[in-house]
Amino acid sequence: MEEPEEVTFQFLREITDDFSKERKVGEGTFGTVYKGVTTNGNDVAVKIFKDRTSDLDDRQFRNEFYNLTKVKHKNIVRVLGYCYETKQTRIEYNGKTVLAEETQKALCFEFLGNGTLENHLFEESCGHEWDMRYNIIKGTCEGLKYLHKDRGESLLHLDLKPANILLDENMVPKIADFGLSKIFSDQLPRTTQSPLGTLGFQPVEFIHGGKISEKFDIFSLGGIIIRIVSGPDGHSKYVDAPAEFIDQVLRNWRKRWEKYSNGSLLEAWFRQVETCTQIALNCLEDDSQKRPDIVKIIDELSKIEAINNEVINLQAPKERNKTTEHSEMKPTKEYKVTTDQHQHSNFISSSSSSEKESDNPQETSFHVGEELIVGREGNKEKMASLLGSMSEKIIIFPVYGIGGIGKTTFARLIYNDTNFKYYSQAWVYVSPRFDLCKIGNSIISQLSGKENQANELHLIKNCLTKLIAGKNILIVLDDLWENNRVRLMDLKDMLNPGDSSKTVVLVTTRSEDIARTICSNIEPYKIEALTDEMCWDIIKQKSGFQARHDKEKLVGIGKEIARKCGGVALAAQTLGSILQSRKYAEWEKVMNSEIWNETFSRDASLPNHVLASLKLSYVHMDDCLKSCFTYCAIFPKGYKIVKRDLIHQWISLDFIKQTLLSSTMELCEKYIVNLLGMSFLQHAMSPTTYRAYGEHDTVFTMHDLVHDLATTLLGEEILDQSKQGYTGGSSCRFALLTDCSKPLESSTTSLAMLRALRFMDCRDCEVHGSAFCAANSLRVLDLSECFINKLPDSIGRMKQLRYINAPKIKDRMIPECITTLSKLRFLSLRGSCFILALPDSIGEIQDLVHLDLSGCSGIEELPESFGDLKSLEHLDFANCQDVIGVSQCLARFTKLQYLNLSNCENVGQLPKALGSLTELQYLNLSKSSYLLGNELDEAEFLGSLTKLKYLNLSAGKEVDIMRLPEALGSLTELKYLNLSRQYRLRKLPTSFGNLCNLVHLDLSRCYYLRDVSAALNGLTKLQYLDLYACSSLARGMEGLQEVFGNLSELRHLNFGNIYQSLLYPDEINVLLERICTLTNLEYLNLSQNDTMSSIPETLCNLKKLHTLDLSGCRSLRRLPVSISEMHSLKFVYRSGNLGWSTLPQYNTVDGECFVCEYDEADSLEIRRLQNVKSVEELQAMKLVEKTHIRSLSLEWTGAVSRFVEDAEVLRELVPPHSVSFFCLQGYNSISFPSWVMRIGAYLPGLTTMEMNNLPRCGSLPTLGQLPNLQNLRIIQMHRIKKIDVHLYGGSRAFPRLEKFTIDDMKCLEEWDTEDGLNEPPFPCLSSVEIKRCPRLRIKPHLPRSISKLRVHSSDKVMLSSRGNRGLFLSSLHVECCMVPLGHWSLLRHLRSLEHLEIAECSDITCCSTDFLQGLTSLTVRGKEKYLTGGGHENFLLPVLTLPNWLGDLTSLTKLKISDYKFVMVLPGTIQKLTHLQTLICTRMFSLPEWLGDLRSLTRLGLDQCWRIETLPDSIQLLTCLQTLEVKFCGSMVSLPEYLGDLTSLMELNIIYCSRIETLPVSIQQLTRLQTLELISCKSMVSLPETLGDLISLTTLRIIDCEGIKSLPVSIQQLTRLQTLCVSSCKGMVSLPETLGDLISLTSLWIDNCRGIKSLPGTIQKLTSLQHLMIDGCPELVQWCELEENKMKLAHIIDKDF
Repeated sequence: MEEPEEVTFQFLREITDDFSKERKVGEGTFGTVYKGVTTNGNDVAVKIFKDRTSDLDDRQFRNEFYNLTKVKHKNIVRVLGYCYETKQTRIEYNGKTVLAEETQKALCFEFLGNGTLENHLFEESCGHEWDMRYNIIKGTCEGLKYLHKDRGESLLHLDLKPANILLDENMVPKIADFGLSKIFSDQLPRTTQSPLGTLGFQPVEFIHGGKISEKFDIFSLGGIIIRIVSGPDGHSKYVDAPAEFIDQVLRNWRKRWEKYSNGSLLEAWFRQVETCTQIALNCLEDDSQKRPDIVKIIDELSKIEAINNEVINLQAPKERNKTTEHSEMKPTKEYKVTTDQHQHSNFISSSSSSEKESDNPQETSFHVGEELIVGREGNKEKMASLLGSMSEKIIIFPVYGIGGIGKTTFARLIYNDTNFKYYSQAWVYVSPRFDLCKIGNSIISQLSGKENQANELHLIKNCLTKLIAGKNILIVLDDLWENNRVRLMDLKDMLNPGDSSKTVVLVTTRSEDIARTICSNIEPYKIEALTDEMCWDIIKQKSGFQARHDKEKLVGIGKEIARKCGGVALAAQTLGSILQSRKYAEWEKVMNSEIWNETFSRDASLPNHVLASLKLSYVHMDDCLKSCFTYCAIFPKGYKIVKRDLIHQWISLDFIKQTLLSSTMELCEKYIVNLLGMSFLQHAMSPTTYRAYGEHDTVFTMHDLVHDLATTLLGEEILDQSKQGYTGGSSCRFALLTDCSKPLESSTTSLAMLRALRFMDCRDCEVHGSAFCAANSLRVLDLSECFINKLPDSIGRMKQLRYINAPKIKDRMIPECITTLSKLRFLSLRGSCFILALPDSIGEIQDLVHLDLSGCSGIEELPESFGDLKSLEHLDFANCQDVIGVSQCLARFTKLQYLNLSNCENVGQLPKALGSLTELQYLNLSKSSYLLGNELDEAEFLGSLTKLKYLNLSAGKEVDIMRLPEALGSLTELKYLNLSRQYRLRKLPTSFGNLCNLVHLDLSRCYYLRDVSAALNGLTKLQYLDLYACSSLARGMEGLQEVFGNLSELRHLNFGNIYQSLLYPDEINVLLERICTLTNLEYLNLSQNDTMSSIPETLCNLKKLHTLDLSGCRSLRRLPVSISEMHSLKFVYRSGNLGWSTLPQYNTVDGECFVCEYDEADSLEIRRLQNVKSVEELQAMKLVEKTHIRSLSLEWTGAVSRFVEDAEVLRELVPPHSVSFFCLQGYNSISFPSWVMRIGAYLPGLTTMEMNNLPRCGSLPTLGQLPNLQNLRIIQMHRIKKIDVHLYGGSRAFPRLEKFTIDDMKCLEEWDTEDGLNEPPFPCLSSVEIKRCPRLRIKPHLPRSISKLRVHSSDKVMLSSRGNRGLFLSSLHVECCMVPLGHWSLLRHLRSLEHLEIAECSDITCCSTDFLQGLTSLTVRGKEKYLTGGGHENFLLPVLTLPNWLGDLTSLTKLKISDYKFVMVLPGTIQKLTHLQTLICTRMFSLPEWLGDLRSLTRLGLDQCWRIETLPDSIQLLTCLQTLEVKFCGSMVSLPEYLGDLTSLMELNIIYCSRIETLPVSIQQLTRLQTLELISCKSMVSLPETLGDLISLTTLRIIDCEGIKSLPVSIQQLTRLQTLCVSSCKGMVSLPETLGDLISLTSLWIDNCRGIKSLPGTIQKLTSLQHLMIDGCPELVQWCELEENKMKLAHIIDKDF
């Protein structure tokens, strides 16, 4: 019989809408019933038992559950699941807070749509027809017969009544509510004092004597039948007139049927009515002996049915048809059905029971705790101390013992022991496949923090020798099987430490012989078996033994099982887990099982009882879980199994069968918990493993013995080529192959049976279709460890495929035929950056549930059919920067649970359709275009995402979001929330405190956030809190001390760059003291807090702290002495001003050695790397693990001595994969370490790369294969002579590069822009800058895609002509060219050139300018020329005139001339430029009178023209002039009165003109003027009253004009003014009352005007004002904060002061 599912109380909350009133069905003494709707869409009934302190309620629950699990019958309600959870809560008791247990108990039943029988009782004249009533009677009797007679032991219900009979949609009756039921193994009556049953259904013998037997239920049955036959008052009618009762019932039915034909069928029905009524009366006899038993009742009903059937068969067809057409089962008008929320109102029994004889085992839920360590602690302490005290340079310490005995656990205890706190550590899983190179490379990778792939032993040994020089090393070699003495000697030789201080190698093995061969300087240690008592302790802990009520009876059995474990910890753990919740008989079955006597393995080191104990656990699994477990053998030993992938493979192989309660995903989660509880799966040991697979992926491993069991159980069903001596089985269903280039037929003959196929270690060979396409029945295909150049078309023939994992495809397309795989549910193409589009018909994969397109950055537009993927639950578009069309599809993805759109910059604005995804649990919108603008402010529809647990709204650039919707508080299930970089966010919603389940909160860089403390109050479950640079506003963190007092669960706190928001030193000290009470803290960041001068001694309270970051705390001069007591502290980051002379040695990032500085929280610069004294300093940083870093700079100082070679230093500084900006400067080695040469594999998200001052490097890394690189700068690499295919690294090089800079490359001679392949590199390159490359020539031509070229001191580039015809270059900047302009061959071929800038070139004369006639914009910037005499002295040769050809460029619309200090006037030819619209002159002596001839001029700019005192009169002729800008003209004393004649003027900017005192009166004529800026006009003392005549003015800025004391009264006339800024006007003391007349004003900025102490009262009239910013005006701020003034400002949305 199918066992009821165990479910969590949280699950019940979700399916009942948090036990909402709308879902409430009924309520009784013991609990409440709700209607639940599962994720499968099934309706269930959920009975929640009330949690009360008496044992009575617990027995009621256990009694009902236990008895219901024993019955299975169509007429008995089916229990589907149960919940029994106990948690500790704090309550008040006698004035004290104490811990109390709260137990949540619930049962889940099938939901019966027609409610209880009580709602369907009618008199004879109405209601249901007889045949339906009869079926209810018959079904109820059959259910009772099953309880009494068909089970072997009698189960008495003891509370039968109509309210406890439920009816399904077909009116089939089901007996319910077994809370008072009892089981008896004989027929003898018993007595009890407990109240049982319900008045009116209790027999006389119970009422007077407490007697109970089967006849109790028979009496109740009589009461039910009589009510079915004659209505709810039937029993009362019988009591009133017992002699006439049957006749009266028959008369009533005959009256109802009199309109029908008077045939024999009706007579048959009369006989049934009479029989059922008589049965009811017999059941209601006072004398229990006269009542029939249930078997006799069933016989009577069967007899009457047989008689009636004979009559019906003899009846003429015509009569039968006539009769039956009137006897359909339809209710009459009086019939009314009670359904839905009221249909189970009497489901809960109101009776109670205190029966003492009940003895049913308590049902409890599984609990997966921490790993049990029993019996090893003392030996661990002894051995760790011994190893730590030994002085030998090399110690090889073997630990041996039988499989599962606990060798790995013992090694782990030593590995984590504080004796090895300062050792560099490595853990290598060796496995039966001994590979010396892999062992060596693994050690190197872990010690160096970067991948190593050397395949020659001498190279590995050399690398190890250098790596461990001068260091203490601890290496664990786990599970060594190799017994070849020569190979073991090679291993010992490789581990020879060279110049290390000390190397300890801990080896675990099953063989004593191997242990004695490998040991060095110490005797091998044998792990002895645990005692039987220790095994019994483990079993008790894992099985929840102490909570059982029958534990006394189980002690003997449990100890016998413990004895059979043979002292093996793993056996005890697995059996303990499987015995949890098992009943007494099942404990006996385990103890007596024949499995203990079976033979499993020929391995002498593996006693039989080990696998026997594991198999016993396996035997007790359900069938689905067995399949799930054994399938895990497809992963090689030691493999890190990703939970999400494993679950989808289980589902794809049809291992999971969904139930009425649980979906396939929910069942998978339960199976994972079960396997973890039995230790069949284990969490991966190293925390870094989780980071390697991504932030949210959980990773598991399998113990070798468990793997052996799974492999043994599968037998020939699995093919594993990773094992030596494998053979292809004829019945192979699962295969693990090691070569993806060979035909599948060469590995196995069972192609038709193959269901799952994965390849391992195939990254160096290209996958061929023949390696898998012959397996037409394949369901799971994992190519994640293969090199995939192209997905073969033949994959379309594999119609059974459900799961495809094919990342990093190199082709541009995936085959269209993949859409014919109609059963496909999982498709991962992550990292396939070359794919440009998805198949047009992708929407035909209707069953697709999981789609991972993360990193597919080439995809831009989605096909129209994409929205047809309505089954999607998981959709990942992370890092698809250019993808569009997602928003249009979202509304159709109603099943979506996971959506990742991070770094999707073109998906458009936030759509309301997002609110319809009510199943979402994970939503990542970080750095997506959804966060641009301010749509999120009003996104109240997000409140519908009530199942959301993860939400990331981190902004990658400055966005306009100023507030978040109040609906955010509806997301009460949220555990992760990231709001970092919301720069303009001012306040969190008032509902933010509702997010009481938050565990992770990131508010870093929310600079303007207010009231942070109020938002954090109540978030007591927080474990991770990042407040870096949060709330730079004064008092923004007020009250944080009290908040921290409630965050007792906090483990990670980033409080960097925060103190500017705390005004008083006392507050800082109190806050630090409070932080030091957070005893669970493991990471504390106080960096960049300049004002922090000390840290309290109470820091030592943080016993778990392992990382303390104090970098950038420049005022901090000392650390507390108590820091020496903090044994958990491993890493301290500090600035160079902080001394360590009195403190113990820590792993530090030391400013005296080199500088490690976070400019921002995600920007790290490491400078002066030449001062690194040993690579151990770098290893302590664990740079590769700092995945929050986005920008990384590594810098050496030039020609100074080194302690360590630059290459060795760089080898240790492998960046984290998160880096997008990388700068390498001052590197002085000849070659690069391997990670740099393969940088594409390490930094796939890199967008900007700079290599600067690398004087000795003769080659470049293959940067062309960086898929996301957009900006590349190569500077000062003087040994590089050629840039070619070696930089490109293959076809399609630099697919996204937009800007390329080559600078100061003195020896660079050639840039070959073609790779010799079909597709040229640089398809997106738009900008090229070449500087100081005097020898460089470009062959065969510049990249065709560029539009902008900048050439500086690189004359040979300008001499290039061949091949450059047809370039569509629009902008060219040439600087410091010594070749005359007339010889610039390149320039002559740029027919599409529009903008030319010539700067500091020696000779710009030219005979003909025909090739420049298309120019529209020209900038000419000069510089004095120098001549060198014979004595090498320099002579200044000034440029006195500009070339006359300037006037020949008649198409020019913009001309800028600057830095010709000795050019007195502009050349007269310029006046011919009649189309010129913009003229900007910098550093000119004077302006010519003919300037007025340039009648088309719309913009005139004068910059740094120090000697110009006034503007020429001819300017008044420039009637088209719209913009006039005068900057840094210190000699100009006034603006001319004719300024008013420039009536087209729209913008006037007067900047740093210190002698101008006032504006001309004629300014009133500029009625079109929209912008007026007066900046640093120190002599200006007032503004003219005519300012009010500028009726079009929208922007007025007055900045640093000290003499201006007030604004003119006429400002009230500026009714179109929208922005007013008054800044650093020290003389201004008030704003005019007429300010209130500026009805269009939306923004008012008052900055550093301390004389202004109040705002005019008319401010409240400015109803359009949205933004008010006040800074540096303390008295004005105080005025604004007064209560009486707050109302005046209440209408302003954005106030910042």
